[in-house]
Amino acid sequence: MTAGARVARVVQVALLAAGLALFAALVRHVGAAQLLAELWRFRWALAGVVAFELLIDACNTKAWRLTLPPHAPIPFGRLYFVRQAGVAVNQLTPTATVGGEVVKTMLLRAHLPSSLTAASLIAARMSYALGQAILVLLGLSTVLGRIWHTPDLAIAIVVTFVATVGGVVAFVWLQRRGIFATAAATIRRLGIASALAERLHAGGAALDAHLTGFYRDRQRAFAGSVAWHVTGQLVGLLQLAFILRALAAPTPLATCLAIEAFALVLDSAAFLVPARIGVQEAGRVLVFTTFGFSAATGLTVAVIVRLNQLIVAAIGLAAFAALSPGSRRARRRREQPADS
Repeated sequence: MTAGARVARVVQVALLAAGLALFAALVRHVGAAQLLAELWRFRWALAGVVAFELLIDACNTKAWRLTLPPHAPIPFGRLYFVRQAGVAVNQLTPTATVGGEVVKTMLLRAHLPSSLTAASLIAARMSYALGQAILVLLGLSTVLGRIWHTPDLAIAIVVTFVATVGGVVAFVWLQRRGIFATAAATIRRLGIASALAERLHAGGAALDAHLTGFYRDRQRAFAGSVAWHVTGQLVGLLQLAFILRALAAPTPLATCLAIEAFALVLDSAAFLVPARIGVQEAGRVLVFTTFGFSAATGLTVAVIVRLNQLIVAAIGLAAFAALSPGSRRARRRREQPADS
């Protein structure tokens, strides 16, 4: 392990420890007995939360499908579970979403070239970010109206939102120009690491070609992908409304929209913490108390969201075990005749 890798590992462990300590402090503040009582009362409704989550995942899978070639020989069901496997890896390992994308590419290797899958994943990631930005934009006016008495927080939210959207737009622009070609050209202009520049250009040529071709020729597909991601976000609003109603705190959808927008901005700022442990829960408590709910309700919702993520991650791990090239089911599928 290199010195840089050791430093990164130490930082990750430190952030994880800090997140766990923050979560423990939140539980102590709210009261473990009260939190457990709320969760016990909610227990049967958790199945409904998971059902909403699986529907959200179906919308996001449809969005991903639109960034793949129109006639790619991949059934929707397989793509759905490949995505579930990748999301599980992202949620359960400190790989900053990279590990899950590698898993998706690996599970589709028998069906598509890796460069084509990678290009679709990058495009889908951009459409997902734009879909989130649209939801945040819809909810920002309500959020700012509720927190205008705390100008520092309001300014931080606006700055984070603008920076996120600016970053997404800039990255899409870079993809249209060719990520690796641009990086290689920049290195050449600096007059350093010419060998690295050549490797970048040669290794990323296929990926650049797929991305530039997609953004040039399939703009309607990209717009459709964004629309499906927005649809998934709207289903998430119904999921939140369902959770709050089950907790005897029915809330209008407009307020759920503001809560989701606020929470998305806070979550995006906490991506460095592994699985956002503690930070995600603290963010939910901050959001809910800002909108007049109790800290107990905020933490209960956060724990329900966490349990939902763990259940769906377990489904994803099962999908990974079934679809991975070494599984017995995958071997039987490969051994079947092509026309069967």
